[in-house]
Amino acid sequence: MTQEIHLRRRGLLLGGAVLGAGLAAPRSLRAQEAFPSRTIEVVTHAGVGGGTDITARMMMVQAPGVFKQEFLVVNRTAGSGAQALQYLASKPADGHAIILVTQTHLLTQLRNPSLPQFADLIPVARATADPQLVLVRRDSPFRTPQDLVEAGKQRSLRFGGTHVGGVDHVTIFAFGRAAGIQRPTLVPFRGGGEIVINLVGGNIDTAVVNPGEAEAQLRAGELRPLISLAEGRLDAFRDVPTAKELGIDVTGYTLRGFCVLKGTPEDRVAKLEAGLIEAMSGPIYKSYLQNTGQAPDSVAGRQVWGAQLEQFHKDGREALQALGLLRG
Repeated sequence: MTQEIHLRRRGLLLGGAVLGAGLAAPRSLRAQEAFPSRTIEVVTHAGVGGGTDITARMMMVQAPGVFKQEFLVVNRTAGSGAQALQYLASKPADGHAIILVTQTHLLTQLRNPSLPQFADLIPVARATADPQLVLVRRDSPFRTPQDLVEAGKQRSLRFGGTHVGGVDHVTIFAFGRAAGIQRPTLVPFRGGGEIVINLVGGNIDTAVVNPGEAEAQLRAGELRPLISLAEGRLDAFRDVPTAKELGIDVTGYTLRGFCVLKGTPEDRVAKLEAGLIEAMSGPIYKSYLQNTGQAPDSVAGRQVWGAQLEQFHKDGREALQALGLLRG
């Protein structure tokens, strides 16, 4: 009887030790648990119905079926991405909160060192990569790319773009520097539609815009593309040379893609990358890209996405410093 009691007591102690070990399992072991185990939040700085918000929701059409979990958009719209970054940082680095990043986030980070920085994020997958074109109006004196560059060496060209210190401003600055022309003058407008209207009207010399923003004017022959800022020639503009072909070492894209917090276990990052790419490779997301005039090869993995973010982070810092919009 005494032996039986001792055995039972020993069994209870062993069971308690095993249970305690499970409760105290290190983070590296917990990372191997089933993932995802609850709803995945998709954080965006865009308001409901904005372009970036729609990108998130189009990805989410097929993502729940891929991950076997629900997805929830979290809109945190204040501060040009600042509030979205702060919200992400308040969450555990376990992959259940992802953020849809644009170049705007990187510029906001550069201006605000107190925010979670680019180094605090892990790129996961690219959602859109919309190449930009350098356009002129139909009757522009710039008939060739060389005409534009030569004119830019004689005077500061008026480029249409969005707000000072924004993504367009960085791209225009980088183009001007790489082309060896005088620093371009940014003429800011509220969006691509206004830029295109003012370019057609002759109020600016040229503009850097996405093809979809000027589709109607390009089809009507009111605007002409001189230079593509894509890595390679675009199928829809096979006769338009890239900047790199012309010896101008610059690219320009409007980018959106997903990131997670630094510290997220590698196996979860890999699972998110594979699953998001699968969700965005289906017919619904492809149709979204086509219907909105975006590049059909937008979707890419973290290697491509991360390299693009790193390059823009570098270009953005240099541009903001040169423009007097960033100290240090």
